[in-house]
Amino acid sequence: MTNSTFESFPARCQKVLQVAKQLHSTRPDWVTFFRETLGVDGSARSVFGNQDEYLQFEQSREFDDIQNLVASLRTKKGAGRNESTKVITVRLPESLHESLKAEANEHGTSMNKLCITKLLKALSELAEENEEAAAPQRTLQHPAISQSTAGQSNFRSTYQPPRNS
Repeated sequence: MTNSTFESFPARCQKVLQVAKQLHSTRPDWVTFFRETLGVDGSARSVFGNQDEYLQFEQSREFDDIQNLVASLRTKKGAGRNESTKVITVRLPESLHESLKAEANEHGTSMNKLCITKLLKALSELAEENEEAAAPQRTLQHPAISQSTAGQSNFRSTYQPPRNS
C-alpha cells in the first residue's frame, strides 16, 4: 500500500479500512490482523507515513471500525498462534494483582487475556483523549472526520474481554 500524495486524507482512511476489511474476511487470528493493519509495518502506517497523520487517523471513524474488527477476531479460540510472543514483567502491588486475578475469574478469562484487553483499551482511550484535545483543529482541517458518530458502534464503549471457551 503506497501513500499517494494525490489522495485526500478521508480517502486514505477509507483505503486502509478497505484493506482491513479484506484481510478480516479471511478470518486471520487477531494478532496477525493487528500486525498487518495497525502494527509498526502495517497498512495504516504505510499510508500515514508521518506521526501527525497517523495520530489523526487514530481519531477517525475508520480507526474505530478497525478496532471493532480486531475485537471481533479476539473472540476466536486459539487466536494469535501464528506469531511468537514476547514476555514483559510488570511489578505491581499484591493488592492490584489479586484484583486483576479476581476480575479475570469473574470474566471467565485468563489474567494474560485480561491484561491484553486492558492494554488495548488504554491505548484506545489515549487516542480518544487525543481526539478530544485536537477536536477544534481537526474540524478545521478535516471536516469529514469531525462528523458525529453518535449511534454508531464504537470499539471504545462496546469492547468486552474475550472469554475462555
